[in-house]
Amino acid sequence: MKVTIKKTGINGEGIGYIDRMPVFVPQALIGEEVEIRIVDKQKRYATAELLRVVKSSKNRIRPKCFIQNTCGACPLMIARYPAQLEYKQDLLKQSLIKYAQIDPRKVARVKASEDVFGYRNQFKLPCAMEEGRLVSGLFMPNSNYFIDVKKCWIHEDGLERIRMDIMRVLNTHGCESYNPHDKKGIRNLVVRGFDNRYQCTLVTGNDELDERLISDLMRIKGLTSLWQSIHTIKKTPEVFGNKMIHLAGETSLAMELDGLKLRISPRSFFQLNSKQAVQLYRTIASMVKEDNELIVEAYSGIGAISLYLKDKAKEIIGIESIKDAVVNANQNAALNGCEHVSFLCDDAANKLTYLSKKRSIDVLVVDPPRSGLDDAMLDCILRSKIKSIIYVSCNPATLGKNLAVLSSRYNVDRIQPIDMFPHTPHTEAIALLCRK
Repeated sequence: MKVTIKKTGINGEGIGYIDRMPVFVPQALIGEEVEIRIVDKQKRYATAELLRVVKSSKNRIRPKCFIQNTCGACPLMIARYPAQLEYKQDLLKQSLIKYAQIDPRKVARVKASEDVFGYRNQFKLPCAMEEGRLVSGLFMPNSNYFIDVKKCWIHEDGLERIRMDIMRVLNTHGCESYNPHDKKGIRNLVVRGFDNRYQCTLVTGNDELDERLISDLMRIKGLTSLWQSIHTIKKTPEVFGNKMIHLAGETSLAMELDGLKLRISPRSFFQLNSKQAVQLYRTIASMVKEDNELIVEAYSGIGAISLYLKDKAKEIIGIESIKDAVVNANQNAALNGCEHVSFLCDDAANKLTYLSKKRSIDVLVVDPPRSGLDDAMLDCILRSKIKSIIYVSCNPATLGKNLAVLSSRYNVDRIQPIDMFPHTPHTEAIALLCRK
């Protein structure tokens, strides 16, 4: 069976049509004629396996990673980078038109990533036993099949070196992968790094790690912070457990970003692409006028955006529900001499409701998780008199749905996408909303 690919799907797959039914074909690009085999047929769509590319796209290239097809993390690595940016822009426009009827002319061109390989500053990888050795890797999408990742091309070079060094030490000490029956072993390896300084968290069962193992790990060049996270809960998407144990080195990871001094704890969120994070913050700052009285940031994380806007308002308040991140954020405010910037640990909707009743808010910055703004947050914003909103989103679908709700009180001025994740279908979008 043959089909011509007409669109790119939200997961980076090609979409063709058979009798008006969309057929999702992984590893296929727009404009290609492909031979396929239907592997799953539902009432409204079908999923197919690519058997052969009959007519290839001019944008198709050989992927740099030899497990690209099985890993599934970088579905667009088969396309030239300029084409990837076009696919991402189209996906964003499609979602905004579908859910919020946004004029596509308001969507600017995607800002390309300076690095298309070696850009990730963090990984969270599961561990497994392969031929008697502990390895780190990935599970194939929608399966329990584990892939031993020998090299990840999108990880920063030093991050990959640290990963190999850590795995070597763990194997030297005879460490094994997590066993759910006795609740012991290495479950996940989490490492983040900036400027050749790295923080490692071993996510384990109820293990008491040997002091010699800890000592050998801390001898790895560049490893400055070592933590353990106890995680024994079954079938959860959470990588970290509730119990965190500081094993050695510094308690947080230091970095400097475009003049900002920041410290980050293991569970605190930070953008995965450091260079593009600078582009993100500069773009946000360009959307904020000068001489504001009060700026509020919801889902403020370690406070990087609020601190980047430090010269834009007399007072800035960040709201974040994760305690570790709030501690980091207030430390970061002190590190940068920003007495007028403070961070509160609270639910975003609850605290914003309180603040908006007591104070006049000039600018609200929101950077929610992929699920977007919940109903309580949307209702709070609509009831407030906030003058302008900057919405930072990593999910075009939830951005579109949220903008549709907010459109009753706000006009969408412009939207700037930024490519934080080359070779994936994901992009970050910054929307500026002004009150009607």
